[in-house]
This record gives sequence, structure tokens and C-alpha cells, in this order.
Amino acid sequence: MRSLLAAILSLFLPPRGAHRAPGDPAFPTVSPGVAARRTRPCPADVILVDGQPLVRPYLAVWERERDARDRRQLQRERRRAAVLATLGQDYVPAKVAA
Repeated sequence: MRSLLAAILSLFLPPRGAHRAPGDPAFPTVSPGVAARRTRPCPADVILVDGQPLVRPYLAVWERERDARDRRQLQRERRRAAVLATLGQDYVPAKVAA
């Protein structure tokens, strides 16, 4: 059983210690003069300046959620006004009445 486990692990793990091949580095090395540039997927509404987003992502998400909430509230008020209009009553939103 132990030899079966060792055989399976030897397929997936690199050899260790003195048994390692002489020209095979354990980890790939990156030359110090070349910096690896990672590209991050970012939404279309985020403007990048010098590789950094001009608007922080958490702020953009908050604004999108606020706008969606406002649209839902306006739609709810329109529906309420339409229902009340069928009953012959006028609807004045709370913001206008105050």
C-alpha cells in the first residue's frame, strides 16, 4: 500500500534532494530586470491611470447598487401611482409633499 501511494505521489510531486536532476530548477526564476505584469480584469466603467484604477472598485460597486436601488424605488412609485389612478386618487410622492 505504501509503495502504491509513493508511486502515485512521485507522478505529481517533483523529486527532492540529491536525486533531483542537475539542470532542473525546483522553481522557475524570473530575471530581476523584467517585472512580471499582471493584467486584472476590470469593468468598463473604471478608468485606469498609471496602471491603477482612478476610482476604487468598492466605490464603483456602491454607486451601482445605489443607482439600482433608486431605479427600483422610482419604479415602485410609478406602479403605486398607476394603481391609485385607476381608483381615482391622486398620488403625491413623500419627497414632493414634504
